[in-house]
Amino acid sequence: MLRRFRDDESGNAAIEILFCVPIMVWALLSTMVYFDAYHDEAISTRAGLTIADMVSREDAPITPSYLNATRQLLRSLTETENNPDFRITVFEYREPQDDYRVVWSRNRGWGQNYNDARLALVKDRLPMMADATNAILVETRTTYNAPFSVTVAPFMVQNLEGVEFNSFTVISPRFASSICWQQSDDSEPDCNLSDL
Repeated sequence: MLRRFRDDESGNAAIEILFCVPIMVWALLSTMVYFDAYHDEAISTRAGLTIADMVSREDAPITPSYLNATRQLLRSLTETENNPDFRITVFEYREPQDDYRVVWSRNRGWGQNYNDARLALVKDRLPMMADATNAILVETRTTYNAPFSVTVAPFMVQNLEGVEFNSFTVISPRFASSICWQQSDDSEPDCNLSDL
């Protein structure tokens, strides 16, 4: 009787399924979460490029209301519930000093605007330019929150809550030599350039 009990293999499939199903479900859910994250990252990158292209086509000064509307557009493009952050910086290259000078920098939600010292910290990410030419740096930041977290064991945690997707786009002005900043309708545009 013990030999027959030992050799009986009925029910093995149920036990194997019991072990395999949680791993298969975990793999499926992990794949879904990572696909969703990569999808959102691609949308965030494309939205940053769209904002950069939009700003580069301006020939009128940028105003605070323009920045507020840009943030709403970025929120719509990224399909996020949170307000995404962005920073627009117009800068010029000075060949004799081999440095970049900030013409103006404004943001929504980013915190700090660029000054010459902060811009120097990202010098290696800026393109080579001719002397006294201007460019626009558009940075966007969106936050991704996974629809659910997938955990199997303490050593296999996949937490995608609060992951930031950043874009860093440098583009040249298309229809003007520089993009100006105007604080209000009553103020003069701030271009900070002698040739304008």
